[in-house]
Amino acid sequence: MPRLVDHEERRVAIIHTTWNIIATRGIENATMRDIAKECGYATPGIISHYFANKNELLLAAYELICQRTDQRIAHVLASRRGLDALLALCFEIIPADETTIAEARVAIAFWQRAQTDESLRRIGAAALNAWMVQISQCLNEAKDLGEVPRELNANHARSELINAMMGLHITSMLEPAEVTSSHQRHLVKTMINRYRSAA
Repeated sequence: MPRLVDHEERRVAIIHTTWNIIATRGIENATMRDIAKECGYATPGIISHYFANKNELLLAAYELICQRTDQRIAHVLASRRGLDALLALCFEIIPADETTIAEARVAIAFWQRAQTDESLRRIGAAALNAWMVQISQCLNEAKDLGEVPRELNANHARSELINAMMGLHITSMLEPAEVTSSHQRHLVKTMINRYRSAA
């Protein structure tokens, strides 16, 4: 009896293959034919059952990266509050482990394309805005817990953290020997510790 095809499983597998090709060869070299070949398909025809064209596949690939990050953040925030939650959140965004490093390589490729692709830009902007809201929530909890002073400018701190983390995506790719995982975590911890109250 022929094996039933799990279409969602196959769809995600195609996206994962796309990630791998983008990470190793660049986004412009991720052709539908190469993606099909890496998936073990004779022609790109099977991929077209799931994605009408390359742009649709790239949109889905970028969206899934953002969704996976959001899922990890939701998981770590479920049992944490205040600065502990904020640190855990940041550690899920910066490229400081095998998963986030792989995602960062792909995300950077998408950022370049998003300059001229409004659909990709919207996906990235939505993810960024969601993270900023969560950072603000963590900082407000930290105020309630007495971890940071009431007068702390949460909007400034949020902007500082987001821009630092996005910068780490770039510098860690350009200078991986210097901007290591431990170095990134240390930088984020140092920034967050500066928000703490003297008490």
